[in-house]
Amino acid sequence: MDGVSQVRQKISQLNQKRWTLTESVMRPGKLLTASFYERMTKCSNPNCKCASGELHGPFPWIYQNLKGQKLISTSCVAEKAEDARKFSENYKVFKENWNQIKALDDEISQLIAQVQSFHEVETKEFVKQVGERRGRKQKKSDEGLEE
Repeated sequence: MDGVSQVRQKISQLNQKRWTLTESVMRPGKLLTASFYERMTKCSNPNCKCASGELHGPFPWIYQNLKGQKLISTSCVAEKAEDARKFSENYKVFKENWNQIKALDDEISQLIAQVQSFHEVETKEFVKQVGERRGRKQKKSDEGLEE
């Protein structure tokens, strides 16, 4: 049973870690489901400094990839750039924690399967062997009931 004890301890540790992550995803703060980045640009003026390699910027941009929908990559309102950066980071942390929870769930599930295997008994212990009686109560004969 030493193996069972170790598996139980591991499950307990994983559950504690899972609980901490769950607490963080329950209160993530504001989330911007997009990536925030700063972008340097080059204009089309041949006499501009950017024509020689010194680009304009950095300018705040957001990028959002919605599954099955159009990609969105656009400039961000300058006054809201810091919020966009913070909320985008909140979302990144939220997704990382959520993915860790899912991975922990898989690991816990595998460990619980091990606990099950430690406690399983062989079915053949309960299967009637060839030649054994069925296990019903046998009728008592009337021979021994003389009064």
